[in-house]
Amino acid sequence: MRHLRIPLIFLFLASCGWHLPQGTTSGPVKKEDSFADPAKISLLKLSNALQYHEALEHLDPVDLASLSAARTLFSNCMSDTLVRDSMFVDFNGFLNNLAASYLENNEMVANQLANSPSSETVNSLKASFAANGMLLSSREGSFSLEPQTRFLLQQFGNVLSGAYREFLSIGCREQEAEFEKEGKIQVSVDSLVTRILTLENFIHRNPGFISIRIARENYAHYLSLFLAGEDNSRAFDPETNHLNDSLKVTFESFVARNPESSSGQLVKAYLEMLKSNDFNYSDKVDSFLLEKVYH
Repeated sequence: MRHLRIPLIFLFLASCGWHLPQGTTSGPVKKEDSFADPAKISLLKLSNALQYHEALEHLDPVDLASLSAARTLFSNCMSDTLVRDSMFVDFNGFLNNLAASYLENNEMVANQLANSPSSETVNSLKASFAANGMLLSSREGSFSLEPQTRFLLQQFGNVLSGAYREFLSIGCREQEAEFEKEGKIQVSVDSLVTRILTLENFIHRNPGFISIRIARENYAHYLSLFLAGEDNSRAFDPETNHLNDSLKVTFESFVARNPESSSGQLVKAYLEMLKSNDFNYSDKVDSFLLEKVYH
């Protein structure tokens, strides 16, 4: 049976309590507590990214049922990969916002996780969140949620562009290892270098990628940590402010192995700047990061 596509204006009116025209596949979508019923929203047949964006605005941002509806809406939209890439950006934003606020806004789950919950309780919640594309983790007794990149790749990868599939695959590999903890880098220098070069290569090959800004931000973040370190794993000795000797050797090796890459040329310029100050920390380090890395 052919599905009728619902114009954006009908979706807007439906969320306000209006009934959609007879003959549509979705039926009425009524306003309830300022959000529409996700089961009814998921029946809509959308045709473009703007309609999808508008639909997500009518879903409760702290309800797991909304995630299911958002995925169903996505799969029901018959469009090309460019449109789906744009829709996925909206879905990913919706998922990130839900993950960031869910534990704070869901009193029942918050109570379950309070006061040293049993491993059975935690594992049960982990399974529930994993089924919705989120990872539940804890640090010093505090729980948090984050999107699970492998879930996103499995659920959406086959209908996204090749560039987005590759970007998600990169994210999957990165998420497998804890990167930072208490201001200290947890991965090896070699692993950090791999992340830098992988993203540089991806950015160079995909300048028109819809989420290129995120790729560049990740690249800059890794590069800045490589050059200057983190709060509890600084590149400079905290007592002498001198660049760690082993890291100086690593920088020199990186330049020698990657002379033609943008990262290699940038690290070379960084070494020359440090040499002018006997490889001691100065305000020039911060200026270099701001102007050359985070530009």
